[in-house]
Amino acid sequence: MGEIIDILNLVNRLVSTAYPELNQCRIRIKWGRSSSFATISWTHDFKEVNIRCSNETRKWHESALTGLLAHELSHPVQQTKYQSEYSADIDAIERGFGPYLGIERLVVGKYDDHVILKGKDRYLGYRSIRQLLNEDELEHLDALLTQLRLIPSRKELQKEVHHDIIIIHSETNTIIQIEGHKFKIDILKDDVEVRTIAKDNTIHVIIDGEEVGYFNSPIN
Repeated sequence: MGEIIDILNLVNRLVSTAYPELNQCRIRIKWGRSSSFATISWTHDFKEVNIRCSNETRKWHESALTGLLAHELSHPVQQTKYQSEYSADIDAIERGFGPYLGIERLVVGKYDDHVILKGKDRYLGYRSIRQLLNEDELEHLDALLTQLRLIPSRKELQKEVHHDIIIIHSETNTIIQIEGHKFKIDILKDDVEVRTIAKDNTIHVIIDGEEVGYFNSPIN
């Protein structure tokens, strides 16, 4: 959808305008192969944040990519051991990115809430996001829909298995979180490769070529 976006410039603009907590972080971002639309990792001291966006997102409009990145940046600012997808969505909306988040959820096929952990957590869908916006934000969202010629409707999810993957590096281990499921490993390096393989109704988690666990595939 147009020229390839300068994602480093985009994420730096988001941080400078809406995420002051991350101003002192070294943020690196790139496109690459991934089992999710985005993977975000950070160190325990919050000095470094790394984001990888899947090659699929290269085709997205900047507004959809902005929504995705806002959700990702809202993860480390929570600074909690348990990372909630719902609270990341709410944080992004409170920072003014609700219209972009709504566009992103339409692009990935989340018209309704995407429930995970048997209802304990969720990614907000387009319909729920719209209900949380004020009048000005609704006008902005409708303008984006017109510009992109998007008609809000239910459709199949895009091919990536997951929306995002979270990687938190502590001083002693690394925690991977996918669809709310956590996996702790003893690997102490910044760049770990996380892949998932779906077999029947099971998601197998592969880290640096080795399976570390699995979980049941989410219903929706």
